[in-house]
Amino acid sequence: MSETVTEVHAWALRAALEEFWQDPQPNRITGRVPGRIAGSEHDQLVPEGVSNPYWEIARQMPTDTIGDPWRKVPSPDPFFLTPDGRYIADRNTLCGLYSWSVCSPGDVAWIKERLGGRGIVEPGAGGGYWAWQLAQAGVDVAAYEPKERSENHHVDCDPWFPHIQRGNHEAVRQHPDRSLLLCWPTYGDRWAAKALAAYQGDQLFYIGEGEGGCTADDEFFSLRGAEWEDAGDCPAHVSYSGIHCYLTEYRRKR
Repeated sequence: MSETVTEVHAWALRAALEEFWQDPQPNRITGRVPGRIAGSEHDQLVPEGVSNPYWEIARQMPTDTIGDPWRKVPSPDPFFLTPDGRYIADRNTLCGLYSWSVCSPGDVAWIKERLGGRGIVEPGAGGGYWAWQLAQAGVDVAAYEPKERSENHHVDCDPWFPHIQRGNHEAVRQHPDRSLLLCWPTYGDRWAAKALAAYQGDQLFYIGEGEGGCTADDEFFSLRGAEWEDAGDCPAHVSYSGIHCYLTEYRRKR
């Protein structure tokens, strides 16, 4: 990609994070000095030859100084306030420029291993960040997004994946041999339920919050509960502080 607003933002934020870590300050609310994923036992390095700017930002962000007992991996805190009242990063901006769910190298490796050589079909791909990461790992991805960037208020970036096709949830019918990827389906919208109903394959990767959370709708969770069984969560998945996002594999019930 040529230099874009996204890349300018990435450079500026990484510079701000580098400056912060030269003299880390305590959280204005908790009074605690934060840690970070980078350099810790939970760090995940981007493979040689792969570009993952979102992860390079997330791993350098201050982590939640309170912690989440339900997670083994620390959570980057997009609402971290320095003593002088500055936010280090803003989640809404990061989500619009990259993806609504952080994509770690461990996520990509975990999905690829569980695919067992299959391809992926991703409806509602947005800017295609997850599609791009999987493609860099050698996964064959068919990504679809019904709206142009100018019409999609959830996306604020040029496409990360160059092969996004125009198409809605019905596109999954063309790919029964691929595994279905649904990443952070729009809250209260029926498209995720429609995509799951149209899909004829037997493997689903779902990235988002659970029932009652801020992704998908009741119809989706009802259908998933009736026809699919949980096959495990990705242990390497990283979620923002206060956001209950998980990467989970599901298999169709026999």
